[in-house]
Amino acid sequence: MAMYEFCGTFSVFRPSPVVEALLDSIDSSELLPRSFGWRRVKSSSGRKTDLWRREPLIELGELGQFADVMKSERGGRRFARAAKRVTGVTASPFEVQASMLFSTQRCKGGEGFSGLANNERIPLSASARRIYGKSTCYADLLFDVPNGASPLIVECQGKVVHDDYDSAISDSDRTTALQQMGFTVMPLTYRQISDQANFDTVRRMVARQIGVAYRSKSPKEIRCEIDLRRNIFIDWTTLGR
Repeated sequence: MAMYEFCGTFSVFRPSPVVEALLDSIDSSELLPRSFGWRRVKSSSGRKTDLWRREPLIELGELGQFADVMKSERGGRRFARAAKRVTGVTASPFEVQASMLFSTQRCKGGEGFSGLANNERIPLSASARRIYGKSTCYADLLFDVPNGASPLIVECQGKVVHDDYDSAISDSDRTTALQQMGFTVMPLTYRQISDQANFDTVRRMVARQIGVAYRSKSPKEIRCEIDLRRNIFIDWTTLGR
């Protein structure tokens, strides 16, 4: 999870009251430029959140190179195995949790779905650009489906940035544009993955869309899934403590 955050375009940081007051003072006095590196995510109502946008702290390739160098050190092989499980550049804890649930091996609690990539750039066709009003978009989770079937895009609908009318219209236009280009688009909410009963429906839907015959989990795999879920559905500000 930490590797996903280091390689991702987000950080989760909850300022103390003293730091929060200092940030407010800096913001109101405009002492720092708007593009100084970190940008706080706010809800549609203007509420401050603990989610921040920034450039990746380390590239995926650099992480892999470091893992290779560290293999002979204590814990190095475990580090290298973890690095190989990072599926791409994510933009929020929600995307990390969804990616880990879908891509982690079944023997380790996940679904073992292959061909998953994060935030893949998709150039839009002329007709899709007319619908969405932009030349490109990025897929939160993109599954490369074999046999020429429609690629599946899973869109993580986080409440912070998708809870107002304008966002709903934008999401709808984006979905229509991607569908016009032959993609299958599946919106995903946090409740659908955090609630285990809801997630059972979701994973079977994903399996069907990517052409995988879903096989019910064994008692051992179910225990591993419970353990995985306990570890990833945490207060992200406590990660590493």
